[in-house]
Amino acid sequence: MNPLRLTLSIVVTALAASFAFAATPAKPNILFILGDDFGWTGLSCYGNKDVATPNLDRLAAQGMRFTQAYADSQCSPTRAAFFSGQYGARSGVFKVIHEQEPPRAYMRPPEANLAMQPEVATLARTLRGAGYATGLSGKWHIADNYLAANLREKDGGKYFDRYGFDFCGTAREPDFPEDKAVTAITNDIIGFIERNRDQPWFAYTAHFTTHTKLTAPKALVDKHAARGYKRTSTPAGRYAERPTAEYLAMVEHLDNEVGRLLARLDALKLTDNTVVIFAGDNGGMSRMTGNGALREGKGSPYEGGIRVPFIVRWPAGMKPGAVSGVPVHVVDLYPTFVALAGTTAPANHKLDGENLLPVWQQRGSLQRTKLFWHMPTYTVMYARTPCAVLRDGDWKLIHWFGDYLDTKGFTPDDTPYGKLLIGPRTELYNLRDDLSETKDLAAAQPEKARQMKADLDAWWRETGAKFPDKNPNYAPADWWSTKAAAPDGKAKAKKKS
Repeated sequence: MNPLRLTLSIVVTALAASFAFAATPAKPNILFILGDDFGWTGLSCYGNKDVATPNLDRLAAQGMRFTQAYADSQCSPTRAAFFSGQYGARSGVFKVIHEQEPPRAYMRPPEANLAMQPEVATLARTLRGAGYATGLSGKWHIADNYLAANLREKDGGKYFDRYGFDFCGTAREPDFPEDKAVTAITNDIIGFIERNRDQPWFAYTAHFTTHTKLTAPKALVDKHAARGYKRTSTPAGRYAERPTAEYLAMVEHLDNEVGRLLARLDALKLTDNTVVIFAGDNGGMSRMTGNGALREGKGSPYEGGIRVPFIVRWPAGMKPGAVSGVPVHVVDLYPTFVALAGTTAPANHKLDGENLLPVWQQRGSLQRTKLFWHMPTYTVMYARTPCAVLRDGDWKLIHWFGDYLDTKGFTPDDTPYGKLLIGPRTELYNLRDDLSETKDLAAAQPEKARQMKADLDAWWRETGAKFPDKNPNYAPADWWSTKAAAPDGKAKAKKKS
């Protein structure tokens, strides 16, 4: 073929691909599957060698797998960021709803919003306003109760209507102790899809797996025990036993049920124009599983706590078999979903994320370079004291407000998990060269650390972030205990000047 003809062929092929995407139906269905405590290496397509996940691996092969996708380090802040499109510093949901903190710790955390109101959690309302049927089943945990089914009849059956949902499933984790309601949640979502197959729909599938308690169908547990994996000695998990037969069975069972859900889309002939997303809500819990090369796990500001699996498939709008290293965050899903629906967020609702469609369709990148996390509270079981994080390109800065847990020589089975060091601390890492965050470059690169801390300061001011202050009731002997009484009552929020 001569050069001119070859060039014309390439141009025609590119134009045809662009036209195919341009001709995509304006309102694809959206299926969002969220795994609980599903860390970055939880799937075999991300390197899990202990258990196969063929259905989720196939989803990745048919779509795009992200290697640098992020959530918050715990579940409530991630779910709040998804429904609001806002970082926790802006929404005020920067801790797990109802989680107790140590009242005699060195720092006194600010008060968090313990419920995200419908006027902030506007994603489903926005999609419903664009003509979508909206449904959910499983874990809620941004307000009132972590079980969505417990809230179905609240306010005369209007509870989820206020949040924009037409349907809430009946699946409750306590009713299905053997498999944490994985099958029941899948049944709820399949029923919702079948009833709404003739209009665009948004289905939020929020699993309780692989969160503790460690439990899965007996046949699968027996299967992995027969392979030589230990059975767990405690449903809360032990670092010394990981991974156990129960944990591996939980992963396999979830993968099997995702496969059943995808097969139903095929049978209903809805696959081509359905965007399917699978993600984790935070890093894997270190007592249950490792996170590969990543440092630490759930609850931590290090990569093991915030980097998660993230897979997108959309046959009518994306090419298969792609892998993306673009850093993305759960806050990006709100602007992406409203773009898919051909609508916009409410005019007075600030979005912190960016539309991911150019990345999904390989026709552009993102404008922003920075991602932020605000974690001004304690999660001692995960070795985290109050801190904040900025990622800018390959660089990552962690700022600890007043104390820090040094985990050298400790394991997640220990309480407290690490040795307490008093004083603020700033760490700087280059993730391209040091994915495991072993080389703190703050002293070697003081100007870079100063510039990134200034960017963090500016972001705090813009979002109206709340900060911890020094605790007058600090008790070195039992600072980590949540059972110690706090003489002065609730912590007071403090604004940084």
